[in-house]
Amino acid sequence: MINAQDIMSRNCLIILAIAVLMATTSCSKKIAEPVIEINNNASTNNGVSESAKPILTYFQPDWTSFKSGGNAKIEAGGKPLSSSMQMRMQRGKSIYVSLRPVMGIEVAKMVISDDSILLVDKLHKRYMHEKASLLTNGVPVTVENLQDIFLGRAFELGIGSLNQDLKDDFSVETADGGKVILKPREQFKGFDYNFVYDKKNNIVSLDVTPTKQGASTYSVTYGDVKGTIAGKVAGSLKVSTTMGGKAFTLAIDYNDMKWNEEFTVDTKAPGSKYTRVRGNDIMQLLSGVKK
Repeated sequence: MINAQDIMSRNCLIILAIAVLMATTSCSKKIAEPVIEINNNASTNNGVSESAKPILTYFQPDWTSFKSGGNAKIEAGGKPLSSSMQMRMQRGKSIYVSLRPVMGIEVAKMVISDDSILLVDKLHKRYMHEKASLLTNGVPVTVENLQDIFLGRAFELGIGSLNQDLKDDFSVETADGGKVILKPREQFKGFDYNFVYDKKNNIVSLDVTPTKQGASTYSVTYGDVKGTIAGKVAGSLKVSTTMGGKAFTLAIDYNDMKWNEEFTVDTKAPGSKYTRVRGNDIMQLLSGVKK
C-alpha cells in the first residue's frame, strides 16, 4: 500500500516534466526557411491558400492574468503519476504551477519569471534556481510563448502571440478534413513548428518537427476549447515526446478559469533550510524518488 508521503514524493516528478517539456530544447541558430506548401495548387505567392479563412480569424483578445485549478498527469513508460494543481500566470511576466496531490497541500512548485526558472521540492527541501537558457538551449522562447502553449494560442517564437502586428509573419494553408495550418514564415534551425486548427477555428495542435533525422518530435494536442473573455482557450492539453527512446506524455486539465484578477507571484528562492541543486545536476532532483 502506498502512503501519502510516497504519493507526494512520486508526484514531484511532474513539476520537472512541465519545466522540461514546455521549454523548447532544439538548436538555437535562427535562420529564414521557405514556407512548406501544404496545398500547392491553392496557394498564392504570399503563402495564403485561396480557400483558407483570413488570418484575423485566429486573433485572440489580450489578457492580463490567468488563474485555474486542475490536474496534471505524467506517463513515462511506467505507472501514470497524477496530481491536482493550481496555475497562475501574469501575461508576459510569470508562470506559477503548484502541485497539491494530497489534501490541497503544496509539495512542489515551478515559477518561471523573465529569464529564470525556479523549481522547489518542498517534500525533500531542495530547489533549483537557474536561468531559463539552461533548459531552452539558446532557443529564445519567452514567458509569453510558454503561456501561449499552456492556453493553446498561435505565436511566433521569441516574439509574441499572433496578432495584427504579426499577421504577415504567418502563412495560412488548408489541409485535409477542413483543417488549417498556421506556420511562422521564419523558422529556427533544427526544427519546424506550426499550429493546426479545425474547421470551427479551434486549435487542434502545436507540432514541432525536427529537421535532423532521428531527433525526437514534440507535439501538443488540445481539447475542450471554450470561449472565454480572453477568447478561445483550450481546457485541456497533452504534451507528447520521447525521452531516452521512450514515449513521454504530460496531460493537463483545467477547471474554474479566472481572468484579469490581481495577485502576486513569489519568485524568491527558499531560505537556508533548503538545499540548492544546480541545473546541470537536475537529475539529482529525481534521485531518491520512490516508485
